Amino acid sequence: MANSNHWTAKHYETLKKAENFADLLVVAYDIIDSMPKPVSLVSGPISTGGAGSLEKNLELFAEAIAHLEMHGENVFDQLPFENKITEFSKDYKGYYMPILEDFFLPLFKSGKIAKIWFMPGWETSTGAKWEYEQAEKLGIKGIVFNNINQIESTIINVGV
Repeated sequence: MANSNHWTAKHYETLKKAENFADLLVVAYDIIDSMPKPVSLVSGPISTGGAGSLEKNLELFAEAIAHLEMHGENVFDQLPFENKITEFSKDYKGYYMPILEDFFLPLFKSGKIAKIWFMPGWETSTGAKWEYEQAEKLGIKGIVFNNINQIESTIINVGV
C-alpha cells in the first residue's frame, strides 16, 4: 500500500499490532484528529459490487481519494486498514458486518467525518449502501460522484 496522506510510521506500526476494531479505531481517530477540518471519507465498492474484483475496486478507491485530495478535500484514507480487515474476516461466512457496525458506525457517530463521497457504482456495494443509510440517519453530508475523473458531482444533501 502506498504511503497515505496523514498516516505516519507510528500509525502503520500500531495498525500492524491491532487485534480488534477498537484498536483500529484508536489509529483512525488519531489520524483524523491530526487532519485539517472538515474531514471527508470515500465510500464505494471494495469487497462487493463495483468492478467485480477486490484489486480493481481498491485501485479505483485509491484514484477517488487522490482525485479528491487534488481538489482540496481532506480525505481520511481508510485503505491501509484493508489488510487487517481481511485478516479479521478470514473465517467469516457471508458479508462481514462487523466492519460496518464496529468500525464505521462509531467513526460516523463520533462526528469526525463531515462528508462522505460516494463513488460511481456505490449502490452495487453492500457496505456503501449501509454507509449511505447511516449518513442519512446521522446527518452526514453525502456527495455522489457523476464521474470519478471530473470534479463536477451530483450533490445529494443526505440528512442536511
